[in-house]
Amino acid sequence: MAKERAADFKKWKSYALFLSPATNAHGDGRLNSRVINTVWNEVCELGGVEGHTPHDARHAMGRHLIEKTGNIAAVQRQLGHTNAAYSIQYARVTDQELADALEDR
Repeated sequence: MAKERAADFKKWKSYALFLSPATNAHGDGRLNSRVINTVWNEVCELGGVEGHTPHDARHAMGRHLIEKTGNIAAVQRQLGHTNAAYSIQYARVTDQELADALEDR
């Protein structure tokens, strides 16, 4: 990421996924919710995706990290939670996951 977004990091001091380009002279680098929702809606329309929000994607990322790593700290860092307690929600086990784990024993 540092290599790909070096100019952005140098200006904004952040590796956040949604940052305005370093060439933007205004703001603090973070995109506002209006811009994110506009881009999200355009992408969803192109992809034929309905009924999902940027926040749904955030939850999907947290869940994906737990499934791949089992690491609450990874979720906390990626999603920018200041308190790990917020990240624990992604470690919930569904009834089906529990049944599958017990079946595999």
